[in-house]
Amino acid sequence: MRPLALGDPRTVGPYRIRSLLGVGGMGRVYLGTAPDGGAVAVKVVRAEYAYDPDFRGRFALELDLARRVHGPHTPRVLDADPSGQTPWMATEYVMGPSLHDLVQLTGPLTEDAVRFLGRGVAEALGRVHATGMAHRDLKPGNVMVSASGPQVIDFGIAGAMGDAHGEDGRIVGTPGYMAPEHVREEVGGTASDVFALGGVLVYALTGTGPFGEGHPSAVLYRIAHNDPVLSGVPESLRGLIEACLAKDPARRPTSRQVLKTLGGPAAPAASAEAWLPPAAVGLLTGISREYREAVESSTYSHPLDRRALERARRRGRRLLVAGAAATALLLVGGAGTWAAVTNRGGGEEAPEEGPGLRDRCDLSTHVAAGFAANARERPLAPTSRLLATAFSPEGDVLVVGGNEGIVLWDWREGTESARIDIETEGSGAVPVISPDGCRIGYADADGAHVYTVETGEHRVYQEGTDVKAVAFSHDGGSLLYADWMSDSTVIEVELETDEIVGAYRGPSNAHEIHATADGAHVIGLDFSGRLNVWDAESREEVLSLEGVASGWGANVALVGSEMYHVTEDGRIVRTGLPGGEVLGEFTAELPEGSSLGELAVNPEGDRLYANHRSPDFVITPEKAARFGTKVWELSSGRELTEEKDEGFIGGITVHPGGEVITGIPLDGAPVWVIDPERMRLIDRIG
Repeated sequence: MRPLALGDPRTVGPYRIRSLLGVGGMGRVYLGTAPDGGAVAVKVVRAEYAYDPDFRGRFALELDLARRVHGPHTPRVLDADPSGQTPWMATEYVMGPSLHDLVQLTGPLTEDAVRFLGRGVAEALGRVHATGMAHRDLKPGNVMVSASGPQVIDFGIAGAMGDAHGEDGRIVGTPGYMAPEHVREEVGGTASDVFALGGVLVYALTGTGPFGEGHPSAVLYRIAHNDPVLSGVPESLRGLIEACLAKDPARRPTSRQVLKTLGGPAAPAASAEAWLPPAAVGLLTGISREYREAVESSTYSHPLDRRALERARRRGRRLLVAGAAATALLLVGGAGTWAAVTNRGGGEEAPEEGPGLRDRCDLSTHVAAGFAANARERPLAPTSRLLATAFSPEGDVLVVGGNEGIVLWDWREGTESARIDIETEGSGAVPVISPDGCRIGYADADGAHVYTVETGEHRVYQEGTDVKAVAFSHDGGSLLYADWMSDSTVIEVELETDEIVGAYRGPSNAHEIHATADGAHVIGLDFSGRLNVWDAESREEVLSLEGVASGWGANVALVGSEMYHVTEDGRIVRTGLPGGEVLGEFTAELPEGSSLGELAVNPEGDRLYANHRSPDFVITPEKAARFGTKVWELSSGRELTEEKDEGFIGGITVHPGGEVITGIPLDGAPVWVIDPERMRLIDRIG
């Protein structure tokens, strides 16, 4: 749970909104209370979907399905307004975490607990399958765990967004739990839910999915071609789970057969202690306490009552993020160090230079003792999902972000110098580094996170806001971020005060943000392919371009007063700022069915790089040829790509001096260090 941000509603229908429970691709889910005081979960649809009549129809279909499948192990729909200005629905509030969070926080469940959980999920699936429909996005995050047993949520979400692949080619669903038929772009059905159920049971027993983690393309390839990894699955459940995970849908049991094999329908548990291990029971007890505190702390009557809001925020980081907050405090090096950070300005004159006060920081040496102590003997990728990289301003340190941490690597020596443990709700932290090298930030569903690396201080800006992209301003004094619930493309917040100081307005929210090195302009690119350039001082728009490629990775790059961007028709255009005059174009022949994206510019090495790939990101033997990296000579526009190049390198990052480039290979393996001219592998790190 998180306190409400200024943009969150205070009432939805007859329900009073108390706190934010979570953020998803379709909208936000809030904790609310009914007029009689009962707890409800209120799902509010994102504004961009509210104006889509087709989506409204699918949302109404989901609502109808959720009402029809109500029974044990599915929360009851209490109220809804699918035709209102902003569609919403209210369901029973499940007093507990998702299975994903429960296992992450307390560890895998016992065999008996997983059997009980599996019976509940299979029973819920059986009811929806009896209607002739399928869930289509079953995963640990969509199984809530309460004292009485599991509760399956979000029926019809995947269906409301189309088939396995959306209209723009992006995969809909969760890669680790998608059935092979979806990977093959075939129509799935109830058997696909059974495949996902097998994956959910493996996760509950082992803490990881049956096909591992990493880049979605790599996971999907394993699903289609590899056997599941069932280490840690007890022999008594192995046969059933192997049957659920069969590649051929016809060979999988039905949900009713799974339920029968596990022991048949189960009555609700009398208490959490009756079916969960002690650590999980303790977590549920804490969430019950957290609920009471959230209701008590949401008593301010106006969104601009900042004093009441701050009191609510100071009541604690709440249970599901308490681990991250406690870790941040410990990493500082002890209470004395923390006091020195938080109490600055309390009477003694601060030194002109020191921890947190330098004009410029060296990330190879100016690192908090706690972060340095966390470093591993050999570099270890801080993620089970996606990796993202950035070089320090000096280029000596490679900063690598994932869903489990942010690490600092000496890429020349192949050693790890520091590690910052984090918890994120997304695929992983995409690190951005302040121009002075002193701070590392990343966007997350609960705000913009910023670490002062030398002191260990951690601050969340605009807490409770679903931040999708973040960048430092040219002087490092403010943050530029995008909030999908805002009507501004880019918002600027002052680092010292966390106050919003300006907004750059456009038709929709940015997912890629840049600031020119001279501070003259701010650039934002949204998912519709519209690129806006604003004057940073007046915040007036000075340039707008349509048809810009938008999606995974960077599709815009800045070099001085010049901008490079990828177009939807497969060109890279070089323009001058602010007028947008075309200075040159880069083109290459692409494999059929491939699209261009993820560019990086190396002015020191006179090189330009961009990836081509299958638009749906799915790697199969038939599609492998669509993936690769193109290289051009920057000064002439001549293509330099060779067959003996290393091939596809995702997330290309260029060393500040052009010395090397880094990237992630197709199999999601550790970071590659590449010769920027010969495009040959130099080293693997992590």
